[in-house]
Amino acid sequence: MSEPSNDILIQEYLDFYKHSLQSIKMRKASLNYFFNNIRGHEGYKKHIFEITTQDLKDYFKWLKNLDIVSISTRKNKWNVLISFLNYTMEDHEEFLIKIPSRTISWNGAIIKKGEIKSNKNIFATKEEIEKIMGFLKTSNFKHYIIFRLLVETGMRKGELINLKISELNIEERYLNPHEGKTGEKYYIFSEELQKYLRLYLSERLNVKSREKNLFLTKNLKPYSTRTFNIILKNSRKQLGIKKCITCHTFRRTLNDFRKEMGCPLEDRKELLGHKLRDVNVSSYTNSDSKRLRELHDKWNPYINLNL
Repeated sequence: MSEPSNDILIQEYLDFYKHSLQSIKMRKASLNYFFNNIRGHEGYKKHIFEITTQDLKDYFKWLKNLDIVSISTRKNKWNVLISFLNYTMEDHEEFLIKIPSRTISWNGAIIKKGEIKSNKNIFATKEEIEKIMGFLKTSNFKHYIIFRLLVETGMRKGELINLKISELNIEERYLNPHEGKTGEKYYIFSEELQKYLRLYLSERLNVKSREKNLFLTKNLKPYSTRTFNIILKNSRKQLGIKKCITCHTFRRTLNDFRKEMGCPLEDRKELLGHKLRDVNVSSYTNSDSKRLRELHDKWNPYINLNL
């Protein structure tokens, strides 16, 4: 039996993510970095089944010192390649490769040319969050709902972009994205936001579109991460906020506020969508939902803000 071509193997991998065109686009672009000629990297030209551990080490060293994209982008490209190889090994027993781990470290990686510093140490103040929410509330109701969800839940923007209508449970006050960086999880939102979401959902259900995403652009297409970035950047500019607050800043900030309140680490992780404590997500019950809502309401740092 002949070996499947590289194109077929790649397509098999991409088809696994056909629920999200954005995910397919990102993964395809990431794999192109490995297979194409890019700035000193000749690209992998042999059959995938012939990849060696040394090939991977060489590619990693090249990525680590590539200064035309950010370190986080390079990490993502590396992770996608490893994901692809693991996926392929599961489906094709004749393919087996030892993926390097001990020698893989991003410490000392060259930063992107022109990049000054990381955004990891930037947190938003409650006053800044209140200003951003106030601006969006008066300028665009849908954008207000989107960013209030990011602020209140700390969920990742990719999860929110891909969120389906069916994954919103208004009565139980949670979002249940089935696809994400760490798999299935539950995000709780406040009773006040529950009221706004009920209004928004009634409008969304009247939109005639084949797309099942909860949030769609005016062209009735799913949002891109770039669009979210532009909306937030424009809001900061209009408000005169020079601090580079990003969508992920809301996640870090929420976690930091909860820590200041004395919220235990295990509860903080659970509220940010990490693995549910002693809960099998496939058998999530009303009592589990109630307990998570109680945790959210107890450790809500924005309860007294005018959002």
